[in-house]
Amino acid sequence: MNTRHWWDIAVGLVIIVLSAISAMNSEYSVVERWALVALLLSLGALYGAVLRRFVPVQIGLDQHDTPAIYSMIGQMAMIALAAATVSLSADMMNTMVIVLPLIWLSSSGTRQAVLMNVVATSALGTAFAFNQGWTTSGNITAFAIAGISTAFSIALGLWISGIANWGSERARLLEELTEAQSELEAAHRESGAAGERERIARDIHDTIAQSLTSIVMLAQRASRESNPAQTIAVVEETARDALSDARGLVAANATVAATASAPFEASLTRLGTRFARESGVQISTTVELSQQLPRELEVMLLRCVQEGLANVRKHARAGHVAMALQRVDQEIRLTITDDGRGLGGATIDDERGFGLPGMRERVALVGGTLSLSDAGGDGVTLAVTVPNPEALTQESLT
Repeated sequence: MNTRHWWDIAVGLVIIVLSAISAMNSEYSVVERWALVALLLSLGALYGAVLRRFVPVQIGLDQHDTPAIYSMIGQMAMIALAAATVSLSADMMNTMVIVLPLIWLSSSGTRQAVLMNVVATSALGTAFAFNQGWTTSGNITAFAIAGISTAFSIALGLWISGIANWGSERARLLEELTEAQSELEAAHRESGAAGERERIARDIHDTIAQSLTSIVMLAQRASRESNPAQTIAVVEETARDALSDARGLVAANATVAATASAPFEASLTRLGTRFARESGVQISTTVELSQQLPRELEVMLLRCVQEGLANVRKHARAGHVAMALQRVDQEIRLTITDDGRGLGGATIDDERGFGLPGMRERVALVGGTLSLSDAGGDGVTLAVTVPNPEALTQESLT
């Protein structure tokens, strides 16, 4: 049950008990008894009709937004009825157990609650003194009760209000945190979608786009040849490879080789052979590995080989290319060296599109590095260095 329901029960029980006590007290006349019962029932009706709406459903979280003047009018009426009962019977000072807390619950702020508490205890104390006949002892007792009740009511009210405010602030902060987490999750999803789009774009560039470029170049060469049968055969093979790559991308498992089960060394050799047939550039391939690499790392290295050979074909004007993949200490190193015209002052950052910068991003995803340098004279050396998975596994075990 919420706060309002608990107060319905509390107010109802207090009204019923005090009404029963008043009706059964033989010291009162019949008129006094029924007058007390009528005042108490009026107090209960006032709570149900007016004051109840000001009691928050949950303290600290659901405060009313009605102007203070309306709740103050209801409080003044409640104080008047309670003071009237006390003026007829001193036992009715027990009405303070609901009057003072209801003032705190129905007030629009701390200032109103403190003010109305002082008014309530003063009115009830005056009514008590009136009931005692304005005697010295009665006056002392009345205003002692009023003073003590005021002090305790204000102290407890401020303490409970502080706890309620703290709970309200905590709930607000929790709501803000929840909203921030939702925004962060949305940002992560957007970032993941953007990263996935970039990955797909790199895959398309490194597979289908390069194959189509090769087909265009081969078709141009075939148009200049008197007997283009061999070139046309290469065009057909390249087109089949492009179709295989497209199917692999659709299946979210793009592969460079014609079959996903092809050994890594065979895939490298096949890439070199196709490059030599397409470009007429001689190529030598060296693979020195002591263990099989993870599939993700193999795909990344194959993409780098594709991009490196594509750049040699487009820019280097080379006659020979040496491709090597080997384990060096705790690293896997891929190098592609050509004997072409060199860099000419170009750097990785000068590249536009999805060329070398895209390759560098792909290498960085596995914790590796990419470098491009002159090969000690004519030509260029492209080097990809990544951590050795076998070494990383051994370190994690130790």
